[in-house]
Amino acid sequence: MSGDVAVIRWIRPDEVDVYRAFRLRALADTPEAFGDSYALAIARPPDFWTDRVAQTSAGVTSVLLVAVDAATDTWLGMTGSYFEEGVPEVAEVVSVWVAPEARRRGLARRLMEAATEWARSRGARSQRLWVTETNLRAQQLYLTSGYRKTGALQPLPSNPTLQELEMVRDL
Repeated sequence: MSGDVAVIRWIRPDEVDVYRAFRLRALADTPEAFGDSYALAIARPPDFWTDRVAQTSAGVTSVLLVAVDAATDTWLGMTGSYFEEGVPEVAEVVSVWVAPEARRRGLARRLMEAATEWARSRGARSQRLWVTETNLRAQQLYLTSGYRKTGALQPLPSNPTLQELEMVRDL
């Protein structure tokens, strides 16, 4: 990496290949942190990735935020947020991940803050996320960001032997 300056921004429509590679890297690095699996993701057709980037770069009902090295535009982290159809008051936060070489620089918190600003700008009154029960570092980040545990649990879709716990925060 060229420096310690990172910019948080929306994904651009022309970054389909960058997104696919980064997403696959995240799934391979931390499979227990995602509801998706590497095997399912790598098998998806090109149209899936193109559609996902088109939708999240528009930022209407979903957004993908990326942390990039300001000098090289190399991706360092990402998070997404979206509204489920018919639930405009709650923004879901998903896929918070920072590359190992960029961790402990505050990027996850900055990505979360950007997701919060996007949700507020779209009229959300709260944010919700699911975090793997064993991911204590992520839970601490979310707790210090104003989230609270609701007590709700569900199996992790990509590995039902693990449990996810629900966390919410008011905006």
